[in-house]
Amino acid sequence: MKRFAALFLMIVLIPLVCTAEDAEKQVRAGIENVMDGLDFDQAADIALDVPGWPERRTLEQTVQALAGGEGFSADDVLTAALGNFMAPLLQELERFRPQEQQEPQTPVQSRVPALGGLCLMVSTLAAVGVGWTAACIAQPTLLGSESQLMTRLLIALFGAQAFGAIGLADDAARLRSRAQLGLRRLPRLALEAAAAAAVLVLLAVNGCLPTGLQLPGAGYVELGGAAPVLWGLVLVALAECARTADGADGTVCGTAFAAMLGLMMLETRLGWFPLAVLPAALAGALLAFLLWNFPPAKLRPGSCGCLYLAGVLGCVPLCIGYAELSIPLALPFWAEGGMVLLQILYHRITGRPLFRAAPLHRWLEARGAGPVTVFYWLCALGVCGLALALAFVR
Repeated sequence: MKRFAALFLMIVLIPLVCTAEDAEKQVRAGIENVMDGLDFDQAADIALDVPGWPERRTLEQTVQALAGGEGFSADDVLTAALGNFMAPLLQELERFRPQEQQEPQTPVQSRVPALGGLCLMVSTLAAVGVGWTAACIAQPTLLGSESQLMTRLLIALFGAQAFGAIGLADDAARLRSRAQLGLRRLPRLALEAAAAAAVLVLLAVNGCLPTGLQLPGAGYVELGGAAPVLWGLVLVALAECARTADGADGTVCGTAFAAMLGLMMLETRLGWFPLAVLPAALAGALLAFLLWNFPPAKLRPGSCGCLYLAGVLGCVPLCIGYAELSIPLALPFWAEGGMVLLQILYHRITGRPLFRAAPLHRWLEARGAGPVTVFYWLCALGVCGLALALAFVR
């Protein structure tokens, strides 16, 4: 029990009582002493030797110091605290990684850890649990709704967590094996297809699987038996496109934040307001995570975060019967992945590259755009997708 208490203190209290620089020093001291063979309790005592511990800041003061403002939700607090802990911890994990297994990186990216998606997964899940519980206490009829609100929410959460877990395995493979690009393509695609199939089966069993889609100018088009195949392909393709988007500081979180705002507005307009708790919680987590991911980034979402965001953007519209909304809302992800696909196909046909670099953020960098410029270009593309989605449901 004492060891678990020490672990809790290292993970939770250090980020809440000191700055990122102090946290990095204390976590590094704890890890190095564990590596040197000290017992866990002794390492925790060393790590908790925080300067100014008797005058440590309150939680509210810490969040204000991190964000430079007031009015943050519990979701923002949790994400910021997790980022404050995970940034130095993941930097240490990268340091212990063998040199021959590391990917070639630019000097800016060489020390940026890439497992920050765990912050998004944990904080969003906690915020959704608290928010939905409070909503059900205030309005108990939500539990027995004919539209199966709770069932749809749980399926969307399951799908997002499943894709996030695949991304976590992909990131872990980059750290632990010689496969520099993470999981091999076929096993990764098989896992993504299995996650998509599980979501579709759960929706079908509960009678929530849409059998058609809404097209502008054509109305509702029934697809019949082809619908599940199409939805599965969309989920897998979106996950692969989102995976290619990681690499430019802040772009994944910035574009996903715009998509979550759009998803909140669309669910409200379409009569699914209670289910907006998921994109609302994730939007708050993304806003807090940008404290660590905005150029120059101290923490990247990695495949874990990218696939988790793809799972939310794919599963939430599917669970409310508007799967076609995944196309405009995830426009930056589709652009990133589509550019890579065109590059590969054109090179195989002609033997020459179609673009100077791919995906889109690499192409912008090759044309001389800086990290902040790339961030704003991708966010602008995300806002365009948001506008298309809003016009889509008029």
